[in-house]
Amino acid sequence: MLNIVADQNIPLAGELFRPFGNVTLVDGRGLAAAQIREADVLLVRSVTRVDECLLSESKVQFVGSATSGYDHLDLAYLQRCKIPYALASGANAESVVEYVLAAMCSQPSFLEKLFTGGKLGVVGYGHVGRRLAEVATCLGMDVGVYDPFVDCGSYTNDLQQVLDSDVISLHCELTDHGRFPSKHLLNKSRLETLGDRQLLINAARGGVIDNAALLDRLQQPNAPVVVLDCWENEPSIHQQLVPMVSIATPHIAGYSYDSKIRGSVMLRDALAKHLACQTIDVSFDNDLCLNLDNTLSLALSLANLVTNIYRVDADDARFRRALAEADSESGGRWFDDLRRNYPTRRELLGAKVSVDARTDSLERLAQCFKLQLIDRSS
Repeated sequence: MLNIVADQNIPLAGELFRPFGNVTLVDGRGLAAAQIREADVLLVRSVTRVDECLLSESKVQFVGSATSGYDHLDLAYLQRCKIPYALASGANAESVVEYVLAAMCSQPSFLEKLFTGGKLGVVGYGHVGRRLAEVATCLGMDVGVYDPFVDCGSYTNDLQQVLDSDVISLHCELTDHGRFPSKHLLNKSRLETLGDRQLLINAARGGVIDNAALLDRLQQPNAPVVVLDCWENEPSIHQQLVPMVSIATPHIAGYSYDSKIRGSVMLRDALAKHLACQTIDVSFDNDLCLNLDNTLSLALSLANLVTNIYRVDADDARFRRALAEADSESGGRWFDDLRRNYPTRRELLGAKVSVDARTDSLERLAQCFKLQLIDRSS
């Protein structure tokens, strides 16, 4: 039987991994080398730095991270030590996309602009960026994409053109090396080019934006409207930024219930493959049933649909309240507590929607989110 150490905030970690051995749940943020000395498997989230300092005296033979990003993993060390690792790549893509849509819906003027000739710029064309571009295109928006590492198809692959967009959404990995490092991609000079007719959303990694430079820009005239889910130096964030941004949340864009379960199952399957074991399929049927007014425009229908299941302004209010109530000596515990105690949030994907009549707008939304439209009269 394997000894498995798992972050206590990985959903169903005990239930899903107990068939493989003994599961010990731990606080991922404070995980120490002594806690994993006898571990064969380590399962983490982005709050745990996995490197030689953590693993050198352990027996760990497999590392799984319930995240899409990998900047918290020392991949060179894992490869050098021949320790297999797995990520939950793409598990939270739908959740992040719906967060971005909710952020847009919280800014009605920008949402309307995107449906009347405005442009959405997407930085990063991985799982999240690709899905966001797909949804936005399906909804009829004009989309530009920048990612120097992949073929962006028919989308414009030019950073400055993307940064000239009405709404800019960041979805790149955080890197500080190579030909195209993303750390401080939005530095002082690039932030200076953004104006008050633009909405900037960061649901990638905090370091993609130079937070000190952003604070300076937001204190100047004609500053852009900003939504931040990711912050530099989490959980000890740049607190002066909070009152300057329109929406502030504690890195929870990908925290839907559906994405968490999806990520846990992906890690379970990766470990099973590593061990050459078979697993039982887990169903992801969406049992949500929503009501939608069929007389609304496409923009208002989208806003109605999104806010039916998720209010980003409620997360923003919790964030600001927790910060205001935090003890000056608590460090970033209030930030981690918000993440640890995050309320259950579901996704739109595959939900049932009750309508009086089918319209072109509803059919388009159904296509984008694989909704099941149900006629109320039937």
